Amino acid sequence: MGFLGRLFGDDDIEKKAKSFFGGLANSNQAQPTTPQPVQQSPSYYSAPTQSSAPSGVSWGENMPAEENQFNSGLKYYEYFEKIYREEFPEYQVTKEFPYGEGRCIFTFISGSRIALKVEVMSQRCSVYKLRNDCRSNGIGYTRFYHDHHGWWNTRSYVIERTRNAIR
Repeated sequence: MGFLGRLFGDDDIEKKAKSFFGGLANSNQAQPTTPQPVQQSPSYYSAPTQSSAPSGVSWGENMPAEENQFNSGLKYYEYFEKIYREEFPEYQVTKEFPYGEGRCIFTFISGSRIALKVEVMSQRCSVYKLRNDCRSNGIGYTRFYHDHHGWWNTRSYVIERTRNAIR
């Protein structure tokens, strides 16, 4: 009788444990190790339905029927860029990736004046420099997260928040 058998008083406990943990190891090998792109609707999001769960214009457990970042078929920055091009033609909108594709900064320019900076980033980032710089210089600022569970970034929500932040 081995250690587990003596501990639990069962001669077959070690065989059962080996079988259990061996099965876990084999099932983990079958799982893909690379994450799915953020733009695809993750498996834990459900299709639009009526639900008693709380939700808002652009958040909740169920995907809204309205166009949103996850049902647009676009990369997150292409989705925002499309909205800004269509809804804010009076501004020159530039896009930059100062830290790679995980974070995108859109700059709204009117004439020679910067009216707004929009930062679209991962929820894992905790950067406040751009927000503080905008505040210090009288430039509008808003932020969206492209990978926060239950936050859909619906078209109307993006437009409203962007309009409200422009100075």
